Amino acid sequence: MEQYNRVEIQGLVGSVRVTTFPDSTLANISVATNYFYNMKESQASVETTWFTVLARVGKAIDNPEAISKGNGVKVFGRMRTRTYTDSEGIERLSYDVIANKVEKIEE
Repeated sequence: MEQYNRVEIQGLVGSVRVTTFPDSTLANISVATNYFYNMKESQASVETTWFTVLARVGKAIDNPEAISKGNGVKVFGRMRTRTYTDSEGIERLSYDVIANKVEKIEE
């Protein structure tokens, strides 16, 4: 039986943070997606979901400096779950997208 952990999202960039390590450079990109739906009596509603995207520079993304807040992007990758403790001592759960490819959407 084949098993998949594959994610594709398309949304707007909130922020980009690039961190350089001794052996690689990592881009941390926040991406928002919107889901539009109608409530009863034709009330339009929107649900925004924020994703943390981690992309290796030179592998998943060529030029992170070309991506800025408000740009449209497509991200292809896999989901990763991690737990962390916030500043108030509460254990939290985070879902990250480990990117295989990040493409800027030209408008």
